[in-house]
Amino acid sequence: MKSSCAAYTLLALVLSSCAPTRHTVEPYRSDTQRAAQLERKAERVCQQSVTIGPPAKPFVTDGCTLWPDGRWVECCVTHDIPYWCGGSAQQRRDADRLFRTCVSDHSSAWMGALMFLGTRIGGHRLVPFHWRWGFGRNYPVDYGN
Repeated sequence: MKSSCAAYTLLALVLSSCAPTRHTVEPYRSDTQRAAQLERKAERVCQQSVTIGPPAKPFVTDGCTLWPDGRWVECCVTHDIPYWCGGSAQQRRDADRLFRTCVSDHSSAWMGALMFLGTRIGGHRLVPFHWRWGFGRNYPVDYGN
């Protein structure tokens, strides 16, 4: 029992320290022009949706974090934008619902539901990992909600 707790603790530490510092999904990894366009889009979306200012860290995407980058990878990239920016609990719910719809449209309803559930459980703003809500901001961040 002790060894399994130690293994989970080690896994949590490893996962939390593996925050991407550059785009790791194509075409953004190798196409600097497309990467710059995506970064500008992320900044625009964030400016329009959050009143607490821009995130401290630059926008990067790793595609579908801890999940295969399937036919739905662009859904993951689009979903990373509001997750980088953060905001209210309602904004997170809205982002996750749009994500579920996108994945369902690109794959199946059950895949959309499964990935939606994963983001709802693992993406809370208080989760200290690089995929949390508001991952572009220094941890922890208080949005007042």
